[in-house]
Amino acid sequence: EVSHLPPLNLGERLDYLIQYPHGCIEQTTSSVFPQLFLTSLMPLSEERKLQIQKNVSAGIDRLKSFQVSSGGFGYWPGQEASPWGSNYAGHFLIEAKALGYALPTGMLEQWTSYQRGRAESWANNGRTGDQLIQAYRLFGLALAQKPDLSAMNRLKEASNLKIQARWRLAAAYHLAGQSEVAKSVILGQSTATSAYTGHGNTYGSALRDQALVLDT
Repeated sequence: EVSHLPPLNLGERLDYLIQYPHGCIEQTTSSVFPQLFLTSLMPLSEERKLQIQKNVSAGIDRLKSFQVSSGGFGYWPGQEASPWGSNYAGHFLIEAKALGYALPTGMLEQWTSYQRGRAESWANNGRTGDQLIQAYRLFGLALAQKPDLSAMNRLKEASNLKIQARWRLAAAYHLAGQSEVAKSVILGQSTATSAYTGHGNTYGSALRDQALVLDT
């Protein structure tokens, strides 16, 4: 049960939420992702709405500078593709496109090709972070309506599948139209999350893990 969460208080956080994108792939994506949904959560002035639109468009343009020839996204421009950064940026781009924002030609298609290649070549090493990266990768492909059911099934059959990956994989199955399989992946699994130190290669926390469960 997801509980004991503080109130959102979006009105008090507007100046923090409505900000111009800057920084690394994670910071850039985090600065514009919530702005996609603010107008549906609370009333905003036309000036605020216009500012959000400009920020999101600027975020998309900035993310393009992070994209490398493989189709993935580097942690910084010019660096090799970051697995989690590619997942996170792609997730944002799919949601932005669904809300009517224009993407540079080929940007999402190149990302999809990269993600599918990484999904198919992935090998399970039992590490929580790497399993979650693969599950999030598969979630993104399913959200883009390009599910990789073969890779999803391979991950599902892992004997040591960690709880974070289970919940994200279940969401991928649901998006792919496999709701009964989605339910089987999390059948009997706890919705509780445990605190841990260090963010690891997925920038995780107990609160982030609660958000994954809630989203699923």
